[in-house]
Amino acid sequence: MANKAGIYILGGSGYGGGELLRLLSQHPQVESLRGVSRKHAGEPFWNVHPNLRGVADGVFEAQPDWGEFAQTENPVVFAAMPHFELAQQLPELEQTWEIHGLTGRLTLIDLSGDFRLDSSSEFEKAYGKSHPYPQALGKFVYGLPEWHKDKIKTAKRIASPGCFATAIQLALLPLAGLNDLGFIAVSAATGSSGAGATPGETTHHPTRANDFRAYKVLSHQHQAEILRMLETERTAGYSLAFVPHSAPLVRGIFATVQLHPPAALKLNSDSLRSRYENFYQQAPFVRLVEQTPRIAAVVGSNFCDLAIQESNGSVVVMAALDNLVKGMAGQAVQNMNLAQGFNETAGLNSAGCYPA
Repeated sequence: MANKAGIYILGGSGYGGGELLRLLSQHPQVESLRGVSRKHAGEPFWNVHPNLRGVADGVFEAQPDWGEFAQTENPVVFAAMPHFELAQQLPELEQTWEIHGLTGRLTLIDLSGDFRLDSSSEFEKAYGKSHPYPQALGKFVYGLPEWHKDKIKTAKRIASPGCFATAIQLALLPLAGLNDLGFIAVSAATGSSGAGATPGETTHHPTRANDFRAYKVLSHQHQAEILRMLETERTAGYSLAFVPHSAPLVRGIFATVQLHPPAALKLNSDSLRSRYENFYQQAPFVRLVEQTPRIAAVVGSNFCDLAIQESNGSVVVMAALDNLVKGMAGQAVQNMNLAQGFNETAGLNSAGCYPA
């Protein structure tokens, strides 16, 4: 078992990078923690992420020192850059890692959507543009621990799932593989932090704070991840429609999955509860709750709360998580724990902040 890991965070000044710094600074098996930001090079971490003052020491570097990093016994790189950045940089990075003897030793965990899908055609359909480095597609293990735990444990290249995709897949995984689920309607709302640290026309606070709207209706890129999971699990006889919504929140995702399965599947309240309890009994960050999950109960934590309701044959599964933690940085740390042989909950087993 590896004892300690050295960490580099590429894109450390964004929200995902800030959460990685927060979580990893308290991780018992992290021996060194470094962050890269060209824009904020030379600045202390807390100058960009004020919550880290007195918690995470260090300054942002303009470029990684791969030669020095090669002396790390268990090197781990988190890529927390915008979509398409890692894919563009990876060919050169791989050459540099080869020169410094890091190839085969380094664990790379990507938080973007660059390597979540396995083919260039899937990627282009989901993201609307060609992939910058299609040769690397299919070489990353999809990092949803509740689905691919055994694969993650031996992986050196991990693609952490999208935030919507995480919540919706966790809601659907215990039903995956069934036949004739019929029409699956998914509605999910997210907070503004999911759009990243750079404000945009539709994410700027004054235009969002007192509004609620749908966006990317039936065309959100995370739907490809959800469909791939269902198809891999040989689910048949279903169709899925996903409508994401922009909510007046900073953090959080709340997803509602509705379906009306045939009576032959016998998915009543008791059987559903048993199915979900059995499926997630070895999943430390999935909690089954009564009534409804609450975003306020998971914000700041790596937990996903699920609830199941059934009435007259209609089934509703609800999921709530923090998009920046279980939907992003926390899940990436969970993947590191598995890949490095650490306890899966190391650095993550803390409650959220309530009230949020």
